[in-house]
Amino acid sequence: MKLFKLLSVAAAALTFPVVSSNAQLTFNFASTPGATIQFNGTGSSFQFNDSATPLYLGTQWQIGSESGGTGSATGLSGVVNNSPFSYGPITTSVLVPGLDYEYANVTGPLGGLSINDGAGDFLTGNVDWIQVATYNYVGAINGQLIVNVTGLSYAGSNPDLLTLAADTPAAMSLTFQFAPGQTLSSLTSGTGPYMTSFSGSLSAVPEPSTLTMAMLGLVVCGLVTVSRRPARKTALVKA
Repeated sequence: MKLFKLLSVAAAALTFPVVSSNAQLTFNFASTPGATIQFNGTGSSFQFNDSATPLYLGTQWQIGSESGGTGSATGLSGVVNNSPFSYGPITTSVLVPGLDYEYANVTGPLGGLSINDGAGDFLTGNVDWIQVATYNYVGAINGQLIVNVTGLSYAGSNPDLLTLAADTPAAMSLTFQFAPGQTLSSLTSGTGPYMTSFSGSLSAVPEPSTLTMAMLGLVVCGLVTVSRRPARKTALVKA
């Protein structure tokens, strides 16, 4: 009876979605030559500047590699329009003496994601940047990889763009670093602008998989093993 109760508890716990990253489609991208992320000083905002380099004109970033797909998106370029993106008050946390973690919530607007498939069609969607932060002079936007890309749409024939659109929503994040180093507070002071290159990732959100049943199987095996252990005998003490 006790084993049955334990199995019931385990099964109930595993009703929460469990996902596998084995088939997760992820695009890794970096800013194209001449494209930058720009912080606007006391304007408390950032934006993406298009490249003016002839071969990359009008682009902001390019997919350099991918995982979980066919490779058909590698080399494609994209942009996130509708900037500048504003952020609110900065919060500072001292995680280690001398190293401050500074962050602020991005208040909007939504970014307009667009990836050119090179054949006349575009994957489009909306990006909520969630949060901008710096730690030890390294910066991140949506560094926690929260799901922040919605409304994906694509009418073309690129296999990996079709997969990304079908697996909507998605998560998009990026990182940046200045030389000399800058904190979010310093990027939000003075007249600016402060510009640098960036890189990031765009990942589809995988659906629940058979990993749930696999985990349940492991739990069952573990509980059965426990149930087969001999009961500890209690010594009898004669009066």
